[in-house]
Amino acid sequence: MDYIAMVEKAREELLQEVNQRCDALIRRYQEEEQGIVPKTEVRERTLAWISPAALKGKRPVALTFASGEVVLTPTWKKVVQTILKHCNGQPDMHERLMQLRGKVFGRQRTILGKVPEEMDVPLQIDKDLYFEAKFDTEALLTMMERKVLEPVGYDFSGILIQYTERKQVMSEMQDTAQHENREGIQML
Repeated sequence: MDYIAMVEKAREELLQEVNQRCDALIRRYQEEEQGIVPKTEVRERTLAWISPAALKGKRPVALTFASGEVVLTPTWKKVVQTILKHCNGQPDMHERLMQLRGKVFGRQRTILGKVPEEMDVPLQIDKDLYFEAKFDTEALLTMMERKVLEPVGYDFSGILIQYTERKQVMSEMQDTAQHENREGIQML
């Protein structure tokens, strides 16, 4: 892909993000004026174009692969496991992952290994293939991208990740619980 095409693609994605945020603000103000409780806003970004640091404090919802396959991913560990399994599902990538196994290390532990007992929180990718998942969101995604996917040559630029603001989800859950409690008290 040439540089001009990459810049144009970045421009398109940034404009799309600006439009989505402005549309969401307009909807929120319109809903507030009408007394409607706002729904959870799901954002969608290409994994390659968003920094893992920007996903801290967010809640994953689903992944969409370039093929159109959608996989629900309620946790960051599930996001990582799903992407690594997708990568491993390609025969050439499987071979590269197996060659990389036992050679990728964090500061004090193996990141991609054969034996789950040597890991704190192993995610099984395949038989005799595990990924260490005892990291916060940013480190987990960074380890996956930089220590595993990039070295094996897996193109994750076409993967879209859908996520929500964790605070927004939590406040909606609290609102629902309070509403249910009020209804329960009224029924007594």
